[in-house]
Amino acid sequence: QTPVHRAEGNSFHEIIWVRHGEGLFGFENESRVLTEGDGVLIRRGVPHFYEGEDFSTAWITFRGGDGLLDFCKMPDHFIFRVPPFLEHRYSELTRLISEGSSTPLSRASATCSYVSELLGAISTPNEPTEARIEGFLENRYSEPLTLDDIAAHAKMDRYALCRYWKRLRGHGVMEDLLRIRVAKAKRFLRYTADPIEQIGAACGFESPSYFAKRFREIAGCSPTEYRRLHGG
Repeated sequence: QTPVHRAEGNSFHEIIWVRHGEGLFGFENESRVLTEGDGVLIRRGVPHFYEGEDFSTAWITFRGGDGLLDFCKMPDHFIFRVPPFLEHRYSELTRLISEGSSTPLSRASATCSYVSELLGAISTPNEPTEARIEGFLENRYSEPLTLDDIAAHAKMDRYALCRYWKRLRGHGVMEDLLRIRVAKAKRFLRYTADPIEQIGAACGFESPSYFAKRFREIAGCSPTEYRRLHGG
């Protein structure tokens, strides 16, 4: 990573995280050494620099989103620990952006979703149990989540989680995870040209046949039919 010095800040909002080594990040009244797994969100127009001898970073810049940042009470810069889903979702996003078949709408939608997921993961540590579980499902839907994984995040055992969610929603928490996965798959089917098998895998389905079966149960048609009907 070559040294970066922006005395006037950037014209975009930035999300930067350290992939390897460590580097010094500085702002007007603060400087911090960030190591692998640390990240920082910097609002547009905020002066900053970062440099180091042996470290590499990844980054995303985006326009707009001021209302979302205000809603999440983001300061001028905010240092955070990288959530587990960040790298995987970043790879999906960079692949979409680099594809010649993607559209400005699909790229904007994917970036907005990515930034929203990240802000939800780093800005609400004391949120209510229901919102914490729902946010976890939204952020981690692409991973092979188990009931035990969700229960651990909710800080309760799996049986307590099942009782809690059934009383709250009238159905199991894994059913909500399925609905989230299908909703995400619909978005990819409508706004990208990705192969259907690839979309299923990216949305957490263990096989193409399982994806097709569960998608039909929720959407009332196959993924192929859905894409044809909705112009993907």
